[in-house]
Amino acid sequence: MQMERIILETDEGGRLLKVPPLPPHARIEATLRVLDALGGKPVRTPPSELAAMTEICGDITRPAADEEDWEALR
Repeated sequence: MQMERIILETDEGGRLLKVPPLPPHARIEATLRVLDALGGKPVRTPPSELAAMTEICGDITRPAADEEDWEALR
């Protein structure tokens, strides 16, 4: 199986601007994820009520458990 990542863009009607070249005589499975709505609001935004309700406490980049507790390192 060969994987290839491509970014497709659409016009105001949702039609593809460019059709990518595809291999001949192939079956292709596609899963589409909308990255953003160009020229509009983001596809997904958190509720504005949550904006001031979070607080970061401590180091958010450090692992929650010590390295000595990791089974993968044993």
